[in-house]
Amino acid sequence: MESNIEFAPNVHSTPVCTGTPDLQRIVDDLRNEFEEMKAERGRERAELDALRQQVAELNSRVATLEAAGGREAAEGGERGAMAAREGLAEEEGERTVKEARVEGSLPDRPFTDLNDFLQFERSLETDAALQNVIRTIGTVNTAQSSKEWVANSWHLVLSDDVGSLCSWTGIRDKQCIRDLRTTLAMRSILSNICSLKREQLW
Repeated sequence: MESNIEFAPNVHSTPVCTGTPDLQRIVDDLRNEFEEMKAERGRERAELDALRQQVAELNSRVATLEAAGGREAAEGGERGAMAAREGLAEEEGERTVKEARVEGSLPDRPFTDLNDFLQFERSLETDAALQNVIRTIGTVNTAQSSKEWVANSWHLVLSDDVGSLCSWTGIRDKQCIRDLRTTLAMRSILSNICSLKREQLW
């Protein structure tokens, strides 16, 4: 009688190193990704250090301005302050003394015209006005995540229509917002909020 038994092939005869090239490629890819992450982390650290220096310089200038303003008010009294407000109102034409007093305050509603926003941006050339914006945004915006905080901050200033006319680098003839004083105000607040968390990550 013929046997129906079949012998299984010797599984140990197959080489076990056929996957070595693929494994090496994976290791190389992971090593490259790690180096890219290190480089990116270095760039982020450098940017944060530069931002901290900007904030420190801004705070120093604001403190100097506030001290000078205090001395001027003490020396000039109420008549000097009133004369300064009236002179500023005359220089600005249609702007009232009340509006001059709160220069740098955020608008009641987001700007719906790009030119109006740029005029507001020019009003932030003084450190006092910029500091006023920093205080207002820091008080009003209570978002928890960084992404939500940035979006909410810009929505306080710009409508969606005006926002669509702006970009970080100003490509395609859009308004560049990277170096604006409004952006500096937001970055200074956000750096103070997130600096501790970033240091823990590093």
